[in-house]
Amino acid sequence: MKIDFHSHLGDIFKDAYNVIYKQNMVAREMPDAFEVREKRGFKGPFMPENTDQALREFIDINHERSRVNSMENMIRDMDEADVQYADILPIMPALSFEDYEVAHMVESRLLPWTFPDFRLGEDAAKKLIEDSERGAYGLKLHPVLMMKSLDDPLVEACLEGWAQTGKPMTSHCGAGMYYYPEINDDYCTPEFGDLKYFAECARRHPEIPMVAAHCGGTAAGNIERLAGLCEGLDNVYVDTSFRSHEDIELMISLFGRDRVMFGTDYPFGSYKRQVEQVEIATEGDPELRELVFWKNANSLLHVV
Repeated sequence: MKIDFHSHLGDIFKDAYNVIYKQNMVAREMPDAFEVREKRGFKGPFMPENTDQALREFIDINHERSRVNSMENMIRDMDEADVQYADILPIMPALSFEDYEVAHMVESRLLPWTFPDFRLGEDAAKKLIEDSERGAYGLKLHPVLMMKSLDDPLVEACLEGWAQTGKPMTSHCGAGMYYYPEINDDYCTPEFGDLKYFAECARRHPEIPMVAAHCGGTAAGNIERLAGLCEGLDNVYVDTSFRSHEDIELMISLFGRDRVMFGTDYPFGSYKRQVEQVEIATEGDPELRELVFWKNANSLLHVV
């Protein structure tokens, strides 16, 4: 059994191409920093060179992978890696709970989450509770793309409301650019991905299980920094997306075998290679392997 705790379906970026139900979607040939890093065993930076061209190529492949992120492609890749369920995490305004609610009706293995619609103002929290009642498995936050920090008053109101559901929240961690430099500030606030915001939020809301995506981001030292900031918190979990088997072993040692969950950030990470890293990290410990692949996630999602 495998549950992917961190994935997306469809195009999550501003152009929001309607691709969920399209057939035969194939990515165009272009430099693919995700694939190159995976072949290195998820080691080192995504961009080998700190140049404008490398940055633009990385942004291009982000958007290209998202553009062809159809349900057909996702289910095929899940099946090839023997993944039974995947949390699908929307990013407003490109994709909403309603989009994923319908996707779940079409394919029950895809578990819909919700995301705040800040256009509703103070009613955003009420909408999240309604989504939970309609079947949302958790709450997704992405401070960088929603351009609000985790201590923003509207975000706080959403979390106070969400706490009533007893369901988990997961937040993107790590600063990053998603658009070309000349327009990025119109759609992103990279500094809101800093780990301090996540740790402070987890301390303010000990009643909410909170999952730090990518275990704090992929910059060197982020695993250790996240563990230090979250010391003493028993509501903090992490996922394995973009992480090497050495990283996963470190995550287990710092956060505990009951707090690490398999995740891919699909379509940006592949199922096959990320499954391999978890298998290496849990070699010789079948109980730990089951915890990471699905039991820890199931303790929060109650799928199986």
